[in-house]
Amino acid sequence: MRLYVHLLLCCAILHAAPAAAQSTAASLRGSADAADAEQSEDGADPADENTVVNPTQSNVYALRPTLNSAEAETDSSGLGSSGPVVPVRPFSDRIAAVSRSVTVNGETLDTEVFAGDTTFDQPRGIRLGTFTLTPQLTVTSGWTDNTAGSAGGTGGGLYRISPDVGLTSNWSRHQFDASLRGTYTGYPENSDDNDGSVTATANLRLDVSDRTRIESGLSYSYAREEDGSAESSSGVDNNQTISGTLGVTRAVGIVAATVGVGADRNTYSSDVRSEFSEESGRDNTLYSASLRLDGNTGSVISPFVEGALLLRRYDNTCTGALCENRNANGYEAVAGVTIASAKLAGELGAGWHLENLEDENLDDLSALVLNGSLVWSPTRLTTVTAGLGTSFSSSDIDGASGSVVYSGDLRLAHVFSDRFVGETGVGYSYRTYEGVSIEERTLSGFAGLTFALTRNLALTADYTHRRFDSSQQGSDYNENAVEAGLRFRH
Repeated sequence: MRLYVHLLLCCAILHAAPAAAQSTAASLRGSADAADAEQSEDGADPADENTVVNPTQSNVYALRPTLNSAEAETDSSGLGSSGPVVPVRPFSDRIAAVSRSVTVNGETLDTEVFAGDTTFDQPRGIRLGTFTLTPQLTVTSGWTDNTAGSAGGTGGGLYRISPDVGLTSNWSRHQFDASLRGTYTGYPENSDDNDGSVTATANLRLDVSDRTRIESGLSYSYAREEDGSAESSSGVDNNQTISGTLGVTRAVGIVAATVGVGADRNTYSSDVRSEFSEESGRDNTLYSASLRLDGNTGSVISPFVEGALLLRRYDNTCTGALCENRNANGYEAVAGVTIASAKLAGELGAGWHLENLEDENLDDLSALVLNGSLVWSPTRLTTVTAGLGTSFSSSDIDGASGSVVYSGDLRLAHVFSDRFVGETGVGYSYRTYEGVSIEERTLSGFAGLTFALTRNLALTADYTHRRFDSSQQGSDYNENAVEAGLRFRH
């Protein structure tokens, strides 16, 4: 019942609001839309050999994306191996974040980069006025040697139900994208280990003029906390996040400036009610105001700098046995480059994050920031993606200011035919707590095959491995799972 409630809430969010803006250009992988790319907002034809279109993320003349930007995966979560337990995201999500089709030094980017999926059953979508709806449902079953995903877990069968719905506008100007995804995993022999996750995102881009763009957004996510994590020891298992953003980009000469504001609301709860778990001391809201400057030079490698002021406020200013006040003010500063060439596209950045807590007995939450998303196409049959991510999480562990999670992943997809594709990947995350001696490491790996049976039906098979290592005694565990099933889409 809890999962159905969250799915209904996600639908309401998608109906009510726009969502997090993604700075993406036209599809790198190539499609009919990419081949028939529209003219840029200033009236120049991208197909004109004399037209040079800026490849950087700041490009406000970018072609409309052919992938759903609400599904874009920026940075990395280590293949779902840090903090909340979430499924491995589709291969194309990384491509959606960094893909673009622009002219660089008179040469056009490769428009046939393999997107990691079968093309024989490529979704056609359902036209709804000026929108296209793309529904998909994957149903699998299999076996795992650790249904609980924790130390002492036992083996058993599993089944997984994963709906996925995308909505994209077909407007000549502006763009609206929305995505609703959910996953429910059941263990018939150990029903207490059943769990689910939900994500809902929507993006709205308004092209005010040929030099000005407004992007706004809203997203919602629900997932269960990693059982082996130190945070789950209090009995608080469920993590919900609502995020909103609003940004304005303006190109001025060789510089494009983006001013934005955002808010991330995080709440934590437990399925088991007790005096210790009814209310979490981690519930908080993080507010931010940012400024980003991109080099608008039209070169293959372009620099950017970004700074943000941060304000974190907890619902309870007295948390834990020591009555600690974790409210904080801080900043984040990042510098890096965007890359756009015929075979390689993406962004890499590094910087520093600081949150100065009001409680003088708590250390500052500060760490190096490493973020990035890359797509490399060595051949038209193979695509490699890589990601780096850094995230900062709240904590109500006595003496802890919070935690820092570094994540990375490397994935490879290969097409054997239009019906048959294979994919493999590895992910790693490292979580450290500021103020207490707790470290958690997670290694994830997987391999999968997909074969399209018809224009609407495909057979899938996957193997996954997960290894969790904690400095807390008795928390380590391994998990191996195999599953196969069917994917339906239109």
